[in-house]
Amino acid sequence: MKLETALMEIEAELRRATLLHGPFHNAHEGYAVFLEEVDEVKKNPSKHPERLQRIQEEATQAAAMATRILVDVCP
Repeated sequence: MKLETALMEIEAELRRATLLHGPFHNAHEGYAVFLEEVDEVKKNPSKHPERLQRIQEEATQAAAMATRILVDVCP
């Protein structure tokens, strides 16, 4: 996956999640959601193509949640 594609997918996920759930209220909430997504990546440690797709989805979500912390919580 190219960097530009990954960043576009992260931005799309960030916008989708924010529209669906609203902004994070504080760093604790952001961290909890981010950690949940990282745990999902951790549950799929395989090189099988079907698992790689899931890892890609979860890693995109984790990156989007980390970015939401920066956007919603940090000054």
